[in-house]
Amino acid sequence: MQGGDPMVDLVSQLLAFFFKQSPSVIWRRIRERDMPWIVQLAVYGFCGVLATVVAVTQIVILSKTVIPAYEGMMVDGAAISDDLRAKNLLINNTISFLTTNVFVYFMNVMLVFKRGRHHPWMEFLYFTVINGLSFGLSQVAGPWLVHQFGVGTNVAIATNTVFAALINFVARKFFVFKG
Repeated sequence: MQGGDPMVDLVSQLLAFFFKQSPSVIWRRIRERDMPWIVQLAVYGFCGVLATVVAVTQIVILSKTVIPAYEGMMVDGAAISDDLRAKNLLINNTISFLTTNVFVYFMNVMLVFKRGRHHPWMEFLYFTVINGLSFGLSQVAGPWLVHQFGVGTNVAIATNTVFAALINFVARKFFVFKG
């Protein structure tokens, strides 16, 4: 469509991909990576949602069982201190980051990106470094947004999530994988 609204065109492409083909054709095209970039971004977003569910589930389970990090929990017969809670939550977040990184790497390889730009070990290393940098930046950016601009916590979290996802998508698409 020439002269149309670009956003409408993108949404139309996305809807046409998912609603004008049979599920088997959709699945084949996703596995073969034969899809418009807007569809690739949507599938990437789906993988991100799954990764978030996996990460949060791990953090909650670890924090409620193995490495206590909830207020009111008892550790060595006393209520857990805020300092120990914060330390344990950092440990749980780190464990979750490491395991979720492996999960989301394989989801990205299976459903989103084409491999082969780098040796598989280098590809995973680059993937992990970019994911780690994005995670680190998001941990700094949220408090900065709150402090600098007084934005609400949920706005800071949403902003971090969106920007981290976009940074990861672009870096993975154009640097880590073949596209």
